[in-house]
Amino acid sequence: MLNSYLVFAILIVFGIGCLIGIIPVIQNFPFPVGYDSINYYLPALYDLNSNPVIGGTLFPVYVFLVYSFHLVSFSDLYLAFNVVNIVLYGSLSITTFLLFTAVLRQSVNKSILFTIFVILQLSALRMAWDLHRDILALVCLNLSLVTLNHFRSNHFNKSAVLQYVTISVLYLATLFSDRMMGVLLIISSIFFSIRFKLLLLITINLLLLTLFLTYFFLLDDITFVSVGLNPVDTLVNPVYNKNSLSPYDLLVLQLSLYGILIPFFIVGFLKKSNSLILKIPTLVTILLSFSWLLIPNHSYLVPERWIILSGFFVSIFGIYGFFLVADRLVNSKLRNLVSVLFVSSFMAYGILFIVLPYGIVFTIPSIFQTQTGLTIPLSMSFNSLEISKNQDLVNSIDWINTHTRNNAEIIGTLHWRGWFHLFLEKPRQYIFSETVSLPSNYSKIDKNGTTLDDNLKTKIDLKCGKAEDDTNTNSISENERNIYLIDSKSAHYDNYSSYPIVYDSEYIHIYEIPDLICGRSLFN
Repeated sequence: MLNSYLVFAILIVFGIGCLIGIIPVIQNFPFPVGYDSINYYLPALYDLNSNPVIGGTLFPVYVFLVYSFHLVSFSDLYLAFNVVNIVLYGSLSITTFLLFTAVLRQSVNKSILFTIFVILQLSALRMAWDLHRDILALVCLNLSLVTLNHFRSNHFNKSAVLQYVTISVLYLATLFSDRMMGVLLIISSIFFSIRFKLLLLITINLLLLTLFLTYFFLLDDITFVSVGLNPVDTLVNPVYNKNSLSPYDLLVLQLSLYGILIPFFIVGFLKKSNSLILKIPTLVTILLSFSWLLIPNHSYLVPERWIILSGFFVSIFGIYGFFLVADRLVNSKLRNLVSVLFVSSFMAYGILFIVLPYGIVFTIPSIFQTQTGLTIPLSMSFNSLEISKNQDLVNSIDWINTHTRNNAEIIGTLHWRGWFHLFLEKPRQYIFSETVSLPSNYSKIDKNGTTLDDNLKTKIDLKCGKAEDDTNTNSISENERNIYLIDSKSAHYDNYSSYPIVYDSEYIHIYEIPDLICGRSLFN
């Protein structure tokens, strides 16, 4: 009876997780939810045919998972992307439930309630917003922790063989799903195996650590270890500082994300129990989220991402600690009332973050937008711009495809690169820069001047000649450049008011940038 009820409970938490995952998808359909969804995942998926070896990423498991489902189900690739993300959040719900039942030894009913509480926390929802690879890796990590929790001796039998095979597969899935989760799992497993003197597990950890580091160092091209310098110098030398978030910003982010839970987290974390396998990754994520205390160039260690991940583990011990405190209340009615109010308020908080339209300030992080705006969106109804503006951007790109020559070059923001990657017809080029600055007296500048921003000079190739693969049958001067600038009306409308507007919509303007012709370029 207990086993059947356990299966039923797993189906319940899976269904609730999927429901949470599907709400923002349906609410914002047909447009994607999440910044990385439009700027990373979807372009990587649609480019997979041209890059089948690694799926356009160093950690390809998620991309291959979506693409495989697309092939097997004969579904549209975008539909497969959404379905996999929904199922992954349901799977995260299951693995969270297993952490409560198997590691923290909670009853099935409490574990259901605790799981719903955790997956409606802002930290978990923030990952669901656009960190899909992290969700997959976290599912594998949680399953690894549940499996490791049963390792207590070096006794070797058929059951132990199955356990070691299972943990090895989960290790590999985690390591090649996400860098952060891989590091977290390796550190946690090594500490655990040393604590219980599990020699075979230590051996497996060392082998996989060697594999991971070899793979990472050979192929990494985005972290501080790939810059070709001394990694220590890169982290401490002010010359290499690229911090976009200050220590104050990071502290505000951390406190606004889960500060309310900290007292209960301390109670739950310090409770004597057999939950060492869960305490280790919790402690590691918290320590790494405070890397800014010791590392001057902390952005290379992405402490904001560790803060989000630590929020997941803090919420697990937070709800556990709250009920430890609540259970001490003698009056059962008061205990039930306090528990219901506490849990329901956090659930409502998470649901509002999912369903409310973008722009409403109601979450604690949204109150501190200056500090948290680069990390936590106001709500889930956002990707690289407000969902309500997505159709306008797509229409603008369609206008470019039908009203500009094949050799056209479009200047725009970095944040719209995914849209143009997916919808701009080649050989047109999208040139993105956050520092493009055209002076208001551009048309009056002497042709030999160098007033334009240096970044714009490097972003636009000013060599003469016809654009590659230009099949336009109209008579086009070989020296003529076709350059346009696309921008949101609310962003720089006054800055570009002197340029001819060739496309005008509710939210977007497209400007034609004349005179960039060889022989009379500004940069001659």
